[in-house]
Amino acid sequence: MSPLDHTVDPRPARVSVIVPNYNKEKTLRACLAAIYAQSFPPAEVIVVDDASTDRSPRIAAEFPCTLLAFPVNRGVSAARNAGAARAGGDVLFFVDSDIALAPDALAEALAELRAHPECGVVQGIYEMTPLFADGPVESYKTLFEHFWRRRDVGVTATTMFALTALPRPVFELVGGFDEGLRDAEDIEFGTRLPTAYEIRTSDRVLGRHDDVDRLGPYLSEHFRRARTYAGAVVAARWVPGPSAGTPGSTVGAPGRANSGRRAPHRIDVGSVVGLLGSAVAVAGLPLTARSPWLLAVPLAGLVGFLGADRALLGFAFRQRGPGFLLFAVGMRFLTHLSEFAGLALGLTRALLRRPRPGRVAPLTPGSTRW
Repeated sequence: MSPLDHTVDPRPARVSVIVPNYNKEKTLRACLAAIYAQSFPPAEVIVVDDASTDRSPRIAAEFPCTLLAFPVNRGVSAARNAGAARAGGDVLFFVDSDIALAPDALAEALAELRAHPECGVVQGIYEMTPLFADGPVESYKTLFEHFWRRRDVGVTATTMFALTALPRPVFELVGGFDEGLRDAEDIEFGTRLPTAYEIRTSDRVLGRHDDVDRLGPYLSEHFRRARTYAGAVVAARWVPGPSAGTPGSTVGAPGRANSGRRAPHRIDVGSVVGLLGSAVAVAGLPLTARSPWLLAVPLAGLVGFLGADRALLGFAFRQRGPGFLLFAVGMRFLTHLSEFAGLALGLTRALLRRPRPGRVAPLTPGSTRW
C-alpha cells in the first residue's frame, strides 16, 4: 500500500472530533456548541477531561458527547492520545477546548484533504478577534497568532494541533503524541511525520481562540514552550540516531512512521534576528557605562529587532492604529526576551544531558512514546 492511500472523500467520511480539556469552563460550552453547529456534522465528539477541578465535566455532560475523565492530570499529549484511541472515525479532528470553530471548519478541512491526496495534516488558523475579549494582552496575542498562521497558509513545515485534521492511518503511523511533553508536543509530532506527507495550513479552517490575557502567564508560556522546543526539537537534531526502521529509532518502531527523519523545518530568519536583536539591546546596555559610544551596541540590537518584525508591526498598525502599535512593540520585545531565555536554557540542558562518545544515555521519564 502506498503511504498516500488515505485519500478522503468528504461525503462518506466519518469525522471524530477530539477535545482535550483542562479547567476550561469559561470556553468549553462555546467550543462544543460550535462543533455541534458544523455544516458537516461529526460522527462523534470525544471530550477528554484531564482531571479538571472546575465545572468542565458538568458542562460537557450538557452535550451528547463521549466524556473520558482522567483521575489525575496527565497533560495534553496523553489527552489527545486517549481521545484518538477511543475514536472510530476515518478522520481525527483535534480542537482545543478554548476554541470555537467557524461553521464550515470540518467541511473545509475534509475538502482540503480530498483536494490534496499527498496531504497528511491540515491545520487551521485563528480568527483575528478572540473568542472572549479580555484586554490588550489577549488582543495582541490573538492578532499575532492570526498573522503568523495566515503567513504560513499552504504547504508548511511545522505542525500545530489547536484545530487540526488528519486521517487516522497517518496518526497511527506517526505513533501519537509524546506523553513526556506538555509543551511543543504538536511541533515534535510533525518531526516524526513521514516525508511523503505534506503539512498544509488552510485559512478556510477557522476558529476563534480565547487566549492568555495577562502579561505574566503570557511570558511564562512563551518561555516554557521555547525551552521545551529547544530540547525536544532543536537539540534532537544534534543526536545521531539509528536509521529509520532499526531498533531504537524514534521513527521506525512498529506502528510508527518509517520514512526516515523529516528534514528540519526552515529557520525563520526574521525570528532569529528579532531574538538576537532583543538580547543584544538588553545585554549591551551595561556597556554604555564604559563609554557613551558603546550605546551603538544596544541601539544596533533595537534596530535589528524592529527591522526583523516590521511586517508584524506594520500589520498591527494597519489593524489597530498607532497606539496599539506602541503596545505591540513592547509586547514583541518582551516576547523575544522570554523566548531567548527559554531557548538558551533548553539548549544548555540538552548539551549537559548529551551522551559522551562511547556512552549510552540513560532512559528518562517520557523518553518512550505512545
